[in-house]
Amino acid sequence: MSVPALRDPIPRSPSGPEKTISQLLTQWAELTKAAIAATGHTDGWTEDTPLAKSKPWDPAGGGVSLAPCATTASDDASQVTAVVFHAPFEHDPHPIADKLTAYWESQGFTVTRTIDSTTGTDWMAVEMRAERADGVEYGLTATTEIVAIDVLTECSADPSIHAWAEERVQQRLDSLYQTPTPSPSPSPSAGAEVDDDGWVW
Repeated sequence: MSVPALRDPIPRSPSGPEKTISQLLTQWAELTKAAIAATGHTDGWTEDTPLAKSKPWDPAGGGVSLAPCATTASDDASQVTAVVFHAPFEHDPHPIADKLTAYWESQGFTVTRTIDSTTGTDWMAVEMRAERADGVEYGLTATTEIVAIDVLTECSADPSIHAWAEERVQQRLDSLYQTPTPSPSPSPSAGAEVDDDGWVW
């Protein structure tokens, strides 16, 4: 049996002129807020797991990254992406999957359920993705232990994206190699003697 050849993703057609990084960050925040609102649970979302140790999700895009993609005008483009997490709303993940399916379809997305797994009554999991022609995508992983929503913006090759990425890399390097400020040496206590080598006796 032959294996089908892998194909590159279909280049996306942006909904207008390719967006700047500022526009993509704004779009990501709006898409994420909309998905969170559609769940009916607006509190308790975090940027990572485990939930108890993670920061609350940041609408300003502190935890976002870039994913490679292609537009009809460029094969060197990116989209802003990040995942937000929440504790399960109930043991069965199907109700939240059905709720988000209805919402995303109402917004013009094509929704595909890729996993629907049940092991007795102890473990259930649903995974699905929602795609729109302009390149915006959602992913959902809902299990008996976690709810995770992946958000990807439109695809764009605007030069501001590379400039933003380089600036973030430089900020990380600066923070890694920042010289710590030396703390002052403690003063000798009263009555102590200091020898020629600086030792306190």
